[in-house]
Amino acid sequence: MPLRTSSRWIAPLAGLLVLSGSAIAVRAEPLPAPPLTQTSQKPAYTVPARRPAHIVRQDTGASLSALFDSASGNQAKVLNEMDNLQILMNNDIAEAVEAYYAQPKAKLIWVDGKGPTPKAAQALSLLKQADDWGLNAGDYAVAPPQGSDRARALAEFEVSLSAKMLMFLQDNFRGRIDPNKLSNYYDFKRKPVDLKATIAQLSATPDLMVVFDRLLPSNPKFAQLAAELHYLRTSGQGGDSAANINKVIVAMEEMRWLPQEFPERYVFINQPAYMAYYYENSTLTLSMKAVIGQQDHQTNFFDASIKTVEFNPDWGVPQSIIRNEMLPHLKRDPAYLDKEGYVVSVKGKTMPSAKVDWSQPLENIGVVQPPGADNALGQLKILFPNSHDIYMHDTPARGKFASQDRMFSHGCVRLENPKAMAAAVLKTSVEFVDQQIADGAKKDMPVPEEVPVYVSYFTAWPTDDGVIHYFDDIYGRDAETLTAISATTASRAQS
Repeated sequence: MPLRTSSRWIAPLAGLLVLSGSAIAVRAEPLPAPPLTQTSQKPAYTVPARRPAHIVRQDTGASLSALFDSASGNQAKVLNEMDNLQILMNNDIAEAVEAYYAQPKAKLIWVDGKGPTPKAAQALSLLKQADDWGLNAGDYAVAPPQGSDRARALAEFEVSLSAKMLMFLQDNFRGRIDPNKLSNYYDFKRKPVDLKATIAQLSATPDLMVVFDRLLPSNPKFAQLAAELHYLRTSGQGGDSAANINKVIVAMEEMRWLPQEFPERYVFINQPAYMAYYYENSTLTLSMKAVIGQQDHQTNFFDASIKTVEFNPDWGVPQSIIRNEMLPHLKRDPAYLDKEGYVVSVKGKTMPSAKVDWSQPLENIGVVQPPGADNALGQLKILFPNSHDIYMHDTPARGKFASQDRMFSHGCVRLENPKAMAAAVLKTSVEFVDQQIADGAKKDMPVPEEVPVYVSYFTAWPTDDGVIHYFDDIYGRDAETLTAISATTASRAQS
């Protein structure tokens, strides 16, 4: 089914979203969603630990009674009221807040001893716009100072706003949730935020946008998604807008798991789109269909670096495939693997499959498919070392690329045009690639420079011309992410 597109102009988001020139975004309607395969119950997402911040003010040696009538005395009152506050926050944020306000020369950031400052007003305005960035503004709400004890009320406001600003900035930079806690299909080294340095910067800078801009994803695609989210929420148009809003929110969360900026040269694989892309000088120069993992052999979501192209590869059959797919054939015909051209070895000794005792531990047995026209990996594979043993490769099963839903592999990514991708990462020509394949010999060739690869999962994704495409949540991962986001928000609502 072809994707339908339409054009529209998008206004900047509350004065914060700045796109180059006039902001244009185009929609592509989602394809009908097939029923999802039911999977076993997964454990609930574990939210970060929260605790009250314990601010222990260090004695400065000053006589506070002599300062009560001065501005510095008012600030000292506020600072000293922090000792008895019980404000819940994530443990890492609590540590940064405690360290900052415990300093003998700590300065108030958001109040001046009499009330909130213009800087506090800027911070509150920024937090209220969190929804524009795919976050939940309720997570960062701060109540105004209230109560008869003015110093205590200001102390509570000061600490609360610092904690919420740190949370807001950290969420923008790396996302609200830790994807590695969702399931084993996610593998990211979570981006660190130096919270102690950040609160010091919040204190020192007169303009908070300097800090915000440093931590907001600067990839243009993130801005396109933000513009799309604004449009969907304000227009009420575009098919199933509620479902699409969720897809955009998840996409913006996922973008925060990736580098703040993509490099000039990289490979991007989007599993729900069943597509692979190659970028050179930040420009899309190559795209092709891809086959990804079956429901019970899902392709992981991670990033790595392409290091090697292997020509005429052999295929070491994983033990899971031996156990689940080959043993049933061998029970019917012990010579099955011999007839199919596989090489079998037991503890390193080659022997016919018909003579192997298949009841022994499979760890003793190796099954290899030699290079050749029927090899499952085709004529080449592109390697980017990772703990999931996932790579891109050719395939003799060319007919699979004609399918609309291309979930046929055991987790690796099959490419429609692997020679072109190999030529791109090797910085050479397809003719050169053909020459390497022609002699039939297995050989490894390192790429001249490592190429980042993002094996990703986006059900909403903007193409380079501004078109927003929507795809089916084929593995049900968006639903898991939204559940984790909801659990995070519920945790943050506790006081």
